[in-house]
Amino acid sequence: MVQAASDSPALGILELSLIARGMVVADALLKRAEVDLFASRPVSSGKYLLFLRGTVAEVEESMLAGRQAAGNALVDTLELPWAHDQLWALLPDPVTAGGWETEPNAEAVAIVETSTVCASVHAADAAAKAAEVTIRDMRLAAGIAGKAFFTMSGALAEIEAGAEAARGVAGGRLLQLEIIAQPAPEILGRLIF
Repeated sequence: MVQAASDSPALGILELSLIARGMVVADALLKRAEVDLFASRPVSSGKYLLFLRGTVAEVEESMLAGRQAAGNALVDTLELPWAHDQLWALLPDPVTAGGWETEPNAEAVAIVETSTVCASVHAADAAAKAAEVTIRDMRLAAGIAGKAFFTMSGALAEIEAGAEAARGVAGGRLLQLEIIAQPAPEILGRLIF
């Protein structure tokens, strides 16, 4: 099992159905504890996303205030006390992978699609902690009707283990999980182009 670095900050995400309420939630969580609100913005389908990081205690306290302020506008929420190091470069903007055509361990890829941003980020974290996989692409709500997905590459057995971990944490929010063993050379290294 692969573990996140012990000094990784905690990650919190709040996903709301109302834009105006999202701004109120941002104010509430910043007033409650000293966290870094590194993204706060509307996305597709009229959702509003807030991403914060800080110490475990600060993120827990801010997330509590955020959930209370969100009320019935809360779509989903995620708290990761020790987010895997791979996640930070993928948040919060869309990331398109490139340059892994010659990676020796990229014998398989998986695509994980979820109904919420929180579910995709949680699934990617679980996959990276459970197996030797590399998270490649991540799209979080923008331009895809509020859904989210990520891709990962690695040895087939590792992809299968990572996929199982992702499936376990996504639960009913998982829309589709596909594994491609030995991807065609034309798409290897650029599943999305």
